[in-house]
Order: sequence, then structure tokens, then C-alpha cells
Amino acid sequence: MATRQADTVEAGVLSATFSIPGRSNIPSDQGKHKVLIASLDFQVDPEWVCIPRKDVSVFLRCKIVNSSEFTFLPGEASVFIGDNFVSKSQIQHVPPSDSFQLSLGVDPALRVTYPLVHTHKRTRSQSGFTFPGRQKQPKQETTTYSQQITIRNTRPTAVLALYILDHVPVSNDSTVRVNLTSPQGLRPNNRPAEEDATAEKQDGSEAWIRPQQGVRARWASSDIGGEGAIEWLCAIVAGDEMELKLGWEVNVPEGTSWGNL
Repeated sequence: MATRQADTVEAGVLSATFSIPGRSNIPSDQGKHKVLIASLDFQVDPEWVCIPRKDVSVFLRCKIVNSSEFTFLPGEASVFIGDNFVSKSQIQHVPPSDSFQLSLGVDPALRVTYPLVHTHKRTRSQSGFTFPGRQKQPKQETTTYSQQITIRNTRPTAVLALYILDHVPVSNDSTVRVNLTSPQGLRPNNRPAEEDATAEKQDGSEAWIRPQQGVRARWASSDIGGEGAIEWLCAIVAGDEMELKLGWEVNVPEGTSWGNL
């Protein structure tokens, strides 16, 4: 595990004091100097994240569990892959056994394409039955939208945790209804009814569905992508290509004008 390690003399919530093994020369020039406290190995779980509506770049991040006896204090961390500097990242207060995430920058070996959305408009009639005293329901105009996301893994190894985030429009007008049509198996919208309460986990997150092999999907929590966000979790083998499909429809009374939601 550790090739060099210090003894913790005193640890507090916002500070820690260590006894550094060996001797270190620190110039008395009132400047900042770095001293190695410990060299540690940790188990790292890599994840990839892409929000193609904003940027088709795929970002690599890693989840790390602090399995050491040291408390990591908040501050800036320099991230290297091998001997190559990648980026600087901020870490928060991380006590032993807690976890934290580090960003490792863009992974060019994962390529995502996000073409323009395809639209199709049609008009349909409501039921032909009318009741005395009630006004006949107007015809409904339905516009369907479909979005395809293509992912290609050019890495020599499989990617087991690629998160893709996209969203469908959300309407606050009762005459404008937006329903999800793909991925199939998800509720038409992310406003759960009482009977859908069992579809949520105890922590408030949505349960995953499996629309295709190697893919899980769910309505994302609002703190991740806002209302109307869809989240996919993909596993893609080396050299393979995968397609994700997002579809929704907007229903309005015929002749109703509405802008982009």
C-alpha cells in the first residue's frame, strides 16, 4: 500500500498535524513549499459523463474511497495520469472511509454524435361523441420528436459506466401536454402520480429500466439535470458502437400557437 507514510499527531475537523518521517529542508524565504506526507494507493472506480446537448465531449472522472487513516483537507489537487499532468481539481473535506470524485478531463477515445432532432406533425380528432350541454372537444395537434445519440468506444478496453444526460421539454400550461415515448418503459413524464410512488427508491431517485442490452435508463433527479432530464447508464465493449433513442410528443388543441418549451 503506502511506500512512505507519516504518523498523525493530531486531527481535527478543519486541520491535521503530522509527524513527517526523515528530514526535509525548507528554505526560510516565507514562501510556500511542499513536503511529502505519504504515498498511498487507492481503489479507483472510473466513470464517464457526457451531456451531448451542450457538449459531445466525454469527460472521465473517478470515484475514490479514502481507505487510509488520513483526513484529506479541502483544497486544490493536481491530477496526473502517469507522468502527464491532466488538470487541477478541488476536493472537499474527506475523512477516512469516505469517498470523493476527481475529474480527469476529456477522453477522446469515446466519441458521441448528436444530430439535429427529427420532427413530425399530425392532426387527429377527439372522440366523435358529444354530450348535451358540453362543448365539442377541439381537434388535437400532435408533434412528435425523435433524437438519436450514437456512442463509439475506440478504447482497447470496455467502458462499464458511461452516463449520458439529455432532457425533454416541460410544459406548465395545462393545454400543452408533453409525453415521453422513448425509452419505452419510463413514465410519460417525470411528475409521479400517487400510484407511481413505488417506482421510486427510498432515497428519492427513480428506479432504472433496461430498454436495451447494456443500457439502463431513468428519469434523472432534479439536482442532476433539472426537470425533464433523462439519464442513461451504458456499458459498451471495446470497439463497439451503441445508439440511444429519445422520443417525445407535444399535444395541443389545433390552432394553438406555442413556442419552444
